[in-house]
This record gives sequence, structure tokens and C-alpha cells, in this order.
Amino acid sequence: MQPNPDCASLPRHPKLLVCRALAHLLEPLVGPEVETVVLDIALHVKPERLREALQDAVASLEEAGGVILLGYGLCGRATEGVVSRLSTLVLPRVDDCVGALLGSRRRHQEFMKQRPGCYFLEPTWVDAEMNIFVQLEQHMERIPPHRRGQIARLTLKHYRSLALLTGGGHGAEAERRCRGYARANGLEFIEVETELGLLERIVGGPWSAEEFVVCPPGVPIPLF
Repeated sequence: MQPNPDCASLPRHPKLLVCRALAHLLEPLVGPEVETVVLDIALHVKPERLREALQDAVASLEEAGGVILLGYGLCGRATEGVVSRLSTLVLPRVDDCVGALLGSRRRHQEFMKQRPGCYFLEPTWVDAEMNIFVQLEQHMERIPPHRRGQIARLTLKHYRSLALLTGGGHGAEAERRCRGYARANGLEFIEVETELGLLERIVGGPWSAEEFVVCPPGVPIPLF
């Protein structure tokens, strides 16, 4: 059996497996009655660790005839191969959470063509361990002052701009900090409006093959 069978009927009681990067958006959409597992953003550092955590979480959530909604993209191929014996797995056809927040893989790719070397942050990610600027600040404490500028330039050499992904009311503090990161490191600061329709459709449908990967029980998530 192949991914994306006919998915006209949506489940009444799905379960949610989501990265903390998207949990604040998906949890309100599914509601408090839906069983949910939230995994830490830091698992992305090693895709094999994330894959193991995803597989363990799927095993804990699956049930015969059930559906598990995944708040993940391909994520460095970490989701590739994850499988449920009993439940159908549904996830957006995007590379990562940035694509999910931009609304599609196509919009993400088009944006990166126009602005190569863009680093993305979302207000709730500003304090996350995966924030490259937080990592820099932590490491700088161990670096002699005269070498800190060089280390920062090397770390950020592939980036030209910093984009803050904004929805409604993103908060002045996140903008202030992101503008500061950009100014301190010679990056252009831009704000990019999110498009949350894709996240809404993973919960409410429809699950078109263009936008979603749907894997019936026993079918591993493919490379997409």
C-alpha cells in the first residue's frame, strides 16, 4: 500500500505528535481533549535521535483505526521511515517547520530563491536552544574577547538576513531581540507574515496529496 490513499473522511478523535516549535499553534486547533505528545526542539540536532523519539511516541499513541497528526516536516529526513502498525500517520509535505509556517513548500522555496542565506526565527523560538544566536551567546563566554567577532562571522557566514515569522501579535520583545541580533551581526532584518492554512488543514482537512503525506498502518513515511 502506498502513502496518500483516499482520505475523504477525517477522524473524529485524532492524536497529535508535535514539535515544540509548532505546539503553540497546533494544540489550540485540536483542542484540550486530544491526546498530545510534544517533543523538544533540541532533538533536531541529531536527526537519528529525533527519528527514534518520533517512533517511540508513535508507538505510545497508536491504536487500531486511529490517526496520528504529526506537527513535523521532513526535518532533515528524521521523519523518513517512521511507521505505525495500527494508526494512519498524517504530516504536511514541507521540509521543516518554517515551510509549515509559510504555508507550503513552494512558498518556502520561492522565498529562499529570492533571499538566499536567510535565517528564520519565530517569537516562541527566540529562547530555544536551536536559536543560533543563543548558541553563540553561550559559547562566547568561553571565547577570548578579541576572537569573538571572528567566531561570530564564521558561524554566520552563510546568512545574509534574519527573518522574524509573524502572525497576529508577535510581541515587541521578540522583534526587539531579533533586530538586535541582526544589527550586531550585520544582517538585514525582515518580517515575514505566516500563513497558517496548512496547519489548519492538517487538523480539519482536506488532506490533498499535494500538501500532505498520509501513510496508512504499516506504511513508513517516505522521503518526500
